[in-house]
Parts: sequence; C-alpha cells; structure tokens
Amino acid sequence: MAELLNVESALEMVGDDRDLLKELLEGYLNDRIFDSSKLEGLTNVKDENGNCTEAAKYVHYFKGAAKQLGAEILGEAGQALEDVLRGKKQGDLAELIKAFTDEYKRSTDEMRRYLDSFTQ
Repeated sequence: MAELLNVESALEMVGDDRDLLKELLEGYLNDRIFDSSKLEGLTNVKDENGNCTEAAKYVHYFKGAAKQLGAEILGEAGQALEDVLRGKKQGDLAELIKAFTDEYKRSTDEMRRYLDSFTQ
C-alpha cells in the first residue's frame, strides 16, 4: 500500500544518508513551488494531437521528484494525471487535478513534519 511519505524507501534511494534526504526534501519544498493555477492554465495549451504536453511536463517534474523522495501517494496521483494529460488514458481532468493538488498539500505537509523532527 502506498504511503504519504515512505522514509525507508527514500533513504534507500540516497544510500541511507539522512542528511542528503533532508537536503533533498528542503529543496523540493523550497526550490520550485507547485502552483495549481499555473497547471490549470497549462491545460488550455494543446499540442498538435490535442494533448496537454506542457501541463504534463509540469506535473512530471513534481511527480518524479516526489517518487524519488518516497511520496508514493503523490507519485500515483501525478502519474494518473500525467497519463490523461498526455492522452494515454481517459479521465476526469478536473478531478485528477484536484486529487494531485490535494495530495501535493498532504505530502508536503508530511515532508515538513519529517524535517521538523530534525530540529527537536
């Protein structure tokens, strides 16, 4: 079952280096902030096949990094959204955007809680 933040998996990705994981989580939270309004705007830009490639690229960045950091549920929500944006699957775009946005918030809140444990 997917987890909100699978620290064990994330640590495996970074060779069990907690300091590196901390640095990567801080970077994810601070370097590029997800903006649902930007995503929604990008869904209005269609490629020659009618797909939302630019929106898919935007989601891909946050989804891919989330997976690497152990944010499994966010990764799954991002994959489902990206598949629809790229035209690989059918789905309710508004519902998928909301799910991704909600999971981004929940996952980043969990990342912050984990980072707070370093200062206690």
